[in-house]
Amino acid sequence: MANRSLVSGKTYFAAIKQKTFGTGFFDDACKEFYLRRLLHCQNAFQVQLHAYLLMEKELFLIFTPLTPSGFDSFVRFLNGSYNRYYLIRFARSVLAWQNEPLVCRLSSDNLVLDCQKFVERYVLDFSNKGHPGEYGYSSYSANAFTRKPSFLKRHRAVRQFINIEVNGLQRYRDFIAKPFREEYERYLQSRLLWGLPLLQQKSSFRLENSRTLTDIEKSVTIATIA
Repeated sequence: MANRSLVSGKTYFAAIKQKTFGTGFFDDACKEFYLRRLLHCQNAFQVQLHAYLLMEKELFLIFTPLTPSGFDSFVRFLNGSYNRYYLIRFARSVLAWQNEPLVCRLSSDNLVLDCQKFVERYVLDFSNKGHPGEYGYSSYSANAFTRKPSFLKRHRAVRQFINIEVNGLQRYRDFIAKPFREEYERYLQSRLLWGLPLLQQKSSFRLENSRTLTDIEKSVTIATIA
């Protein structure tokens, strides 16, 4: 498959789903193997990683590519490495993860913040964890407790959100702790997890360039992003 062309310097959400039913991550050792390569090899493919969540059957990433095709090459490298690990450990030759992530462009800083919140809260609805910090394969702890998180490039939107107050990390933790409105969370999930745009193309272009939406555009989208 030829690499898709992403826009360098723009930020995206990606969902990577299991390729073969019943593969994914078998246990924490599998997640640790994948996570180490995700964090340590991103620079080689000129990808800036802002947030992540590794679950048994799907992975979520928020990232900014610095080249048009580097992200897809990065994903194929990660998946190929994991396939070899899976073969050695379980004696099964499978394609565990899809090499074609579902990708959605995030056209405003508010959307980046909301989608990072979506990523770091998602585990609460699909595990027995009562707090996002209890899950070890998420970017939450690095983003919520560290001024300069290792291996993550904090997005401009998050830096500005944190730096607006002296106790900015507490502000971030409070932001993540507050649930989305139910209808907005359903909207995000229905778009992000299927690689669908959050806004129509014209609305997205206007928001990206002027950070505003028309009254009509505001009325037809659930997201309060103006």
